[in-house]
Amino acid sequence: MGRCKWFVLMLLFGICGSCKKQEMVPPQIAINNVYVEFVSANRVDVNYQLSNLGYQETGVLYYKKSNPANEVIVNAIREDGVLRLALQALDENTEYIFKVFYKQAGQQITDPKLYTVKTLSAAMSKFDIRVRDGSVIYDAEGNFTAELVGENLNELNLAKLDIKLNNVPVELDYPILQSDGSYKIVLKGSVDPVNGTRTFSGQYQGKEILFQSVAFAFGAERYWLTFNPTNIRTYPLTVFNNELYYFAGRNVNKWNAQEQRFLSVGVVPDGFNDVHKSGFEFEGQLFFPLHEITYHIEDKNDVQYFTYPVVNFYAPSTNSWTAQSFKEHEVNRRLVIENQNYFVHKGELYMSYTVSENYYDNYNQPRNSRSYIYHYNKITKRFEDQKNLGTNIYYYHIVSVNNQLYLAGLVPVYDQGLILSATFAIFKMGDQFALEEIYRAGSVNETLTIMPKAVIAYEDKILIGNSLQDFLLFDPANRQLSRVYLRQNFQHMYFGNFFRYNNKLHLNADWGFIENRTYEISIEKGR
Repeated sequence: MGRCKWFVLMLLFGICGSCKKQEMVPPQIAINNVYVEFVSANRVDVNYQLSNLGYQETGVLYYKKSNPANEVIVNAIREDGVLRLALQALDENTEYIFKVFYKQAGQQITDPKLYTVKTLSAAMSKFDIRVRDGSVIYDAEGNFTAELVGENLNELNLAKLDIKLNNVPVELDYPILQSDGSYKIVLKGSVDPVNGTRTFSGQYQGKEILFQSVAFAFGAERYWLTFNPTNIRTYPLTVFNNELYYFAGRNVNKWNAQEQRFLSVGVVPDGFNDVHKSGFEFEGQLFFPLHEITYHIEDKNDVQYFTYPVVNFYAPSTNSWTAQSFKEHEVNRRLVIENQNYFVHKGELYMSYTVSENYYDNYNQPRNSRSYIYHYNKITKRFEDQKNLGTNIYYYHIVSVNNQLYLAGLVPVYDQGLILSATFAIFKMGDQFALEEIYRAGSVNETLTIMPKAVIAYEDKILIGNSLQDFLLFDPANRQLSRVYLRQNFQHMYFGNFFRYNNKLHLNADWGFIENRTYEISIEKGR
């Protein structure tokens, strides 16, 4: 009994020692979107953003380029999520260097990146030229009209005035006298039709007369995508009964919302390969993407390799696995599986895919490929009723919207019988999978050659994801394809996939990277 007491005491001491209070590590703050808003002879306005709160103080350190030892600190004020400040009482026609800092947990952290800005000369400051209202509206093609306002603009020799937007020249009109005695100059140009901040710069007789960053905004309604980061790390996630699963190696992992992490709940048995990708839920099972099985037969003189497709099923309720082979598509050479889709239509599950004996990125290369659609038999729990899609479409996806099937993908563009390229098209599919083309983008000379990463029904429309910066929305009602613009920029490189969780659309990005994230996304129409 004495030994047991000593054992309990030692165990308690060990537990207490391991339960020592851990220090909370503050989240790392990123400095984003630093830009000079306006420059005059004796003042520079600077704006920037910090990725999150948790700082005690922030601003810039600045000094003359010719005198780096004389450093000055200016604190910023936060307005509508943007940090703003002004460097004042500056010398005219002088270069200054500034860098952004913030204080967190009592420690000052300074961004090593240096920014250079030059004040205007006193001779140019008399014109006090600037863009009216500090914002510009553009149309659907990116065309815009803006106004420069200032003093004494009638004294300018327009032949020696050079105004540029992001280093691209703009058209200038003559100065017009206004009722308050100032002058305005109307300027015109065009930009890529994307909201954002752009910089007007101007030279007059070889001296800088204008430097101003201006917000550009679309002048009509358009579709906007907004994303909110979640605390779920991005993996090839699978949703089953509105719960998240992640299959890694031989582990079946399930998201624990209370602990905010994935926990192992099962094991993938040997022989079930390529289940680390996202599964598709239907009738109590998860269906994983097809993969190839390869085997070989040897004889005295040769070795022959054979390949055929296999699909794996998983039932979470019983933790059981099933596989179905498609040996009718076996070939004695390399087999490439492309364009695989699972889709549900009128309560039935279908699987489509293309098998190719070669793979080329160039559309005018010969391809020996065949596309199939299988129906899942709920009684036998097998895919049956093979149908040949019978058309040559690349990177296609099939989706059901309001009980109507649509196929979206690239179709060949022909000229005199030759395949020149491919362009994006959308087809309506009948119940027997006959195709009726209802939309084709571009022309023979100007194609829309995109390779959709994911296609999903969004309300009564079709959302097409090509990259983290390129989204399209197709409306079957008016057969119109619209670009979807981003309210914010994704700070990632690679598109993962769409999935629905908690009745909301999600997107994950950068699988396997350190900064990978899962986002909740929504789309709305507005300005």
